[in-house]
Amino acid sequence: MTDNEPSRKQKFRQETKDERRVQFKERRRKKAESKLVGFRQSTHYIDSALTNESIYYIDPESPKLRKIYPYFFTWITHAKERWYGRTIGDIFQYEFRRSILKQNFDDIIRNGLVRINGQCIEKDYIMKNGDKLEHFTHRHEVPVINQKFNILINNDDYLVIDKPCSIPVHPCGKYRFNTVLAILNYEYQLSNLRTVHRLDRMTSGILIMAKSAAKARAIDFNADRSSTNSVDKLYLCRVRGEFPYIDQIVRVDQPLETFSFQLGLTKIGGNKQCQTLFRRVTFEELKQQQEIHGKYIFDLNNENIEVTMDESLHHFLDQDQTKTSLVLCRPLSGRMHQIRVHLQYLGFPIVNDPLYNASDIWGPSNGQYGHYEHSNEYVIETFIKRHSCEYWLLNDIDNEDEAMNSNGKRIMEEEDDVKRIKTEETTTTATTTIDVNDDNAVKEYIKEHCYECLNRFREPSPDDLVMFLHALQYKISDATTFTSPLPEWAQI
Repeated sequence: MTDNEPSRKQKFRQETKDERRVQFKERRRKKAESKLVGFRQSTHYIDSALTNESIYYIDPESPKLRKIYPYFFTWITHAKERWYGRTIGDIFQYEFRRSILKQNFDDIIRNGLVRINGQCIEKDYIMKNGDKLEHFTHRHEVPVINQKFNILINNDDYLVIDKPCSIPVHPCGKYRFNTVLAILNYEYQLSNLRTVHRLDRMTSGILIMAKSAAKARAIDFNADRSSTNSVDKLYLCRVRGEFPYIDQIVRVDQPLETFSFQLGLTKIGGNKQCQTLFRRVTFEELKQQQEIHGKYIFDLNNENIEVTMDESLHHFLDQDQTKTSLVLCRPLSGRMHQIRVHLQYLGFPIVNDPLYNASDIWGPSNGQYGHYEHSNEYVIETFIKRHSCEYWLLNDIDNEDEAMNSNGKRIMEEEDDVKRIKTEETTTTATTTIDVNDDNAVKEYIKEHCYECLNRFREPSPDDLVMFLHALQYKISDATTFTSPLPEWAQI
């Protein structure tokens, strides 16, 4: 710096507040552009050197499923406010009930499988603000559909794929490697992708990922439809019953509320306004539109007359369950499960929707017109039982030597050289202590007491992993429209 050149402090004083704000935004933009995003190999694995060959496999007995080899993993979370002042034992009992079913919680604590801020603790440790909780486990992921990704566009700006059903976009819950971002990273060598939007795990169709922060900002799925960077979305579904409105548009503008964030359950109610347009179509009509226009058409014009809803017509209970219909869906807003709940409201839910086509849970009318016969608590409790891990346990009733204990775990009473599996806390008499700093000893101990390893589960069938809802077309601008092929189930 020369004598005449102002110092950094002098430059700061000379700058206006607006100029400093512009510089700050520019620094943030450059940092965002250079930051690696998408799926990244975690440093928190006990096993860190995982490859495509050591992660994925196809079982010859179930070739339609993509499976994951079990692996060691560390769950990491920071203390929630509701945990403050509670013991770690109390938190595991009421917040992570599945965890304490796996083995004696005293053994988990004594052998350092649960740690706070990297340190071993006692089971009466009191959680406080700022604590970081770590739990070492043996992780078994849920199988997904074994289907190659259909890459629609792969250029310098975007990667657009036709996502199969059953695969979540990013790691969540029981999924990490069986996710779109992980599969693209390990099997297609495509990484550093910015997800512009998400699709539900069971929804197939167009998924757009940007290759730069600037391109990701250019598309706003939450923008108002009058905005220049908004997205016009078009979905295709196959619904239960014969959809009665032909050559007409049905508008549903019922608000939605989420009453279970744990399960992601939504119903009519609350004050979150949203709108969805529906129109019945045929497979031949869609094929003709694609051949003539190169895209699918759902325009609002004078020829399309909107239907006035009449709750006295088309009752859910009166439908012919053997019939199904193809329906185009155009959501004008972007609430969770919006299309699925609005179809349930009309009384024409998606044929194989595991959440919103379940009259045995919602009640005889299945929530049509927002009439729910059962309480929120009953619906949540019933869905938890249906989708819990224990629901998938195999109970070999032909084997008289096997019995199920009160926790849904298998107890084997066999002699000679066959191992006896003790799974209840009350049956554990011997205590073992391992060296918490010996990774191999920790792995062996975790695997020996792994709940999934000690029990047998039935696999989902490919039909269990398919739902007839497909993201068919996203129109970004007059010049940019992403369109996917019609799914196989649309041929009716």
